Amino acid sequence: MHSNLRILYVLILITAVTGGVWLYTQPEGQLASIAGTDFAVADTSKVDKIFIADMDGKSVTLTRPAQGSLWDLNGRFKAREDAVTLLLKTFKRAAIQGPVAEAAEPNVVRLISARGKKVEVYQGGDTPVKTWYVGTATPSHTGTYMVLETPEGRGAKPYVVHMEGFTGYLSTRFFTSERDWRFTGLFNHPKRSLARVEVRHLSADGQSYMLASAKDGALSLQDLEGNPQAYRDTLGLREHFLRFKKVHLETYESRLDKAVEDSLRSASGALELATWNKQGERSSVTVHWKPGTDAVTGEATHDLEQLYGVTSEGEVVLLQRFVFDPLIRGLSELTVPQIAPVASAGLPMPTN
Repeated sequence: MHSNLRILYVLILITAVTGGVWLYTQPEGQLASIAGTDFAVADTSKVDKIFIADMDGKSVTLTRPAQGSLWDLNGRFKAREDAVTLLLKTFKRAAIQGPVAEAAEPNVVRLISARGKKVEVYQGGDTPVKTWYVGTATPSHTGTYMVLETPEGRGAKPYVVHMEGFTGYLSTRFFTSERDWRFTGLFNHPKRSLARVEVRHLSADGQSYMLASAKDGALSLQDLEGNPQAYRDTLGLREHFLRFKKVHLETYESRLDKAVEDSLRSASGALELATWNKQGERSSVTVHWKPGTDAVTGEATHDLEQLYGVTSEGEVVLLQRFVFDPLIRGLSELTVPQIAPVASAGLPMPTN
């Protein structure tokens, strides 16, 4: 065990010293001219496609859309905006940390060939402007082994690459799971595009309602028959309405077997939430309570952290109660309480 630690420390020291000496001895301004070292993509605004593949045969293709901020994923879904933005930042700020120690080079090349990922960056056309072969992290976890290929050819040596302004390794950013790349937004209404919200309490009578925004921005609260409802607090109602602008699910991995998922799809659920944008496009999710157990009594109850959801596309997903509990308020929580007059015993009811 101790000998293995000593070997690890020696490799870290060799990598650091070799990289430092190599960088120090390069003529200023000529580092990028060395073949196989110009990893950075100077203008990421021109990147219109990214292809990532691993050695297990899995791959994803990210394509910049003609309109909107969300990239397309494999031509089927929208991709996570945060993950795409992180990739573009990585392409722009990638820099050489140093060469791979000569003694470690054969092993690094072997690992990249066996377990690495291929990342192609396109700026129009059918040929990538840069291709990264991404390997593992360095022993110090402050860099990542990579090989660069351009239209002029592939670099002859691997290098240690890092991102300026960031301490850590980069390989985890290039994942190939379509599920992990998918945009998690159930409701996504940027700026003032949210026009209407409907909350249906399927198991509680009189608690369903709709909220609609007029052209001048004024809000109206109605029951599902269209009857206007007097609300308690104008600012509170607007805050509740705006909660529906951006609502995300937790994960597309329901952790249920297919039979249970099918039963959820056919069940009525506890609630249904729906939104419309100003173009009349509807998004919805049916919410189901997730079974749980009371920590004190051991009795069956609702899970306190998660819910199940069935999207309008029929996918069973996990939802966070932290996000959804504020959304599923009933009508009685929004309206002015109706207090019925009570006559005292032996006294007549007051008249107007």
